[in-house]
Amino acid sequence: MKNGFNLDNPFFSMMGRLADYVILNLLFLLTALPVVTIGPALCAMHELVIRMSEGTEGSLIRTYLRAFGRNFGCALRTWLPLLFAGIILILDVTVAADAFGADFQKILLPVAGSLIIFWLLIFSRVFWLTMDPGIKVSARLREALAEAVKSLPKTFLMIGIEILPFVGYLFFIRIFLGILLPLYVCVGFSFSGWLCGLLSGRISIGKYKDESGGAQ
Repeated sequence: MKNGFNLDNPFFSMMGRLADYVILNLLFLLTALPVVTIGPALCAMHELVIRMSEGTEGSLIRTYLRAFGRNFGCALRTWLPLLFAGIILILDVTVAADAFGADFQKILLPVAGSLIIFWLLIFSRVFWLTMDPGIKVSARLREALAEAVKSLPKTFLMIGIEILPFVGYLFFIRIFLGILLPLYVCVGFSFSGWLCGLLSGRISIGKYKDESGGAQ
């Protein structure tokens, strides 16, 4: 019976870690809400996911806010061009395609679709990179694209994980409202970050340590 109420047992350790991911998810949502700050928020979340896998996160809220502030300038300069390009591509697909004739759509849609794929490849990797102020944004985007292309199967899995809520909203609205939306509000983004961290090689399950100090 004593073991059942021991706070160091695996069950309570798992629940504690789950609570950490819920807190991380809420921090990400709060800092990403203005949309223009999604880049810095992603950098901060990814850093915390890595630190949590190593057991070096310290105070979760304080470490997150420090990471958010430290990466803010570089991540913002990286995100804003991506945001602008993404808006243009969406407008091309949704507005321009309807405004012009069928012949023009045959040219526009394949081109826009190809550019969207390139956008997703870059987005899936760029905010896992170190935000070094000495590196130009264009060089950082090229590095992200190179990393994405080197391991395309894993990159496409990462993209699938990242766009899941948007696909659910567009095509499965009932599932989105009933399951995906509550899940993502609670823990969906931080858990997705953890999965993408595994796929990108930034973290490893073997790095996780239990609360008693031994490797799992």
